[in-house]
Amino acid sequence: MKKMLIVLLAGLLMLTAVACKANKAPKETAKNEEPQEAAQEEIMANEPLAGGWTPAEDFGDITAERRAIFDKGMETLLGVDYAPLAYLGSQVVAGTNHAFLVKGTMVVPAQPVSYALAYFYEDLQGNVKLMNVADLPIVPQADGTLALPEEGLMGGWAYVEDPALADEDEAKLEAALQNQVGASYVIAACLGEQVVAGLNRCLLVQVTPVVPNARPHYALAYIYTDLEGNSSLTQVIDLDVGAYCTYGA
Repeated sequence: MKKMLIVLLAGLLMLTAVACKANKAPKETAKNEEPQEAAQEEIMANEPLAGGWTPAEDFGDITAERRAIFDKGMETLLGVDYAPLAYLGSQVVAGTNHAFLVKGTMVVPAQPVSYALAYFYEDLQGNVKLMNVADLPIVPQADGTLALPEEGLMGGWAYVEDPALADEDEAKLEAALQNQVGASYVIAACLGEQVVAGLNRCLLVQVTPVVPNARPHYALAYIYTDLEGNSSLTQVIDLDVGAYCTYGA
């Protein structure tokens, strides 16, 4: 009887060990797969998107060739005078789409300036057509979206008259941006301001994650400067350049 009990106990112990080993195996496999999946996601994130918009490497540079594209596309536009501030990027189609950051001034006197994204289509023969000009929303909303500034709103956001920053201001704002870990920031222009107990600024920036082969993208960076001149980054909202383009317009 004792021998039978010993045999039965030994059998139960063996079954328990096998069951535990079987339960552990899937967990170990999953643990080994996680780094591979993460690495694959990083590779996919850094590959160029087919048909997508490619940010300009020489960010902001209006070359003679790009200026010619801009001037051709704007020939027939009346009522608003647009000046190119930065070349943002391109999209390869049956030809090429181009995106510019522009400053708009109404022909009618005493009208406020605006900032917009202007899109042009250049065909394979070099002909250029203006697709659309979209006013750039800069007012951050609670849900993370953006809205256009409301003219004359007390304490609200407004487009700035001059997108260039004074050297001292630019140095402070760059310092506030560079305190962020994981990405580098290049300032393109100051687009808007909001007077509070201090000053909020909206900057168009190009963001490059600090990882190998990372693709840069655009964003709006919001920086608060207090009454003592101390500046800090409050939020960054990614800007999808292609989202404002009206294709085939």
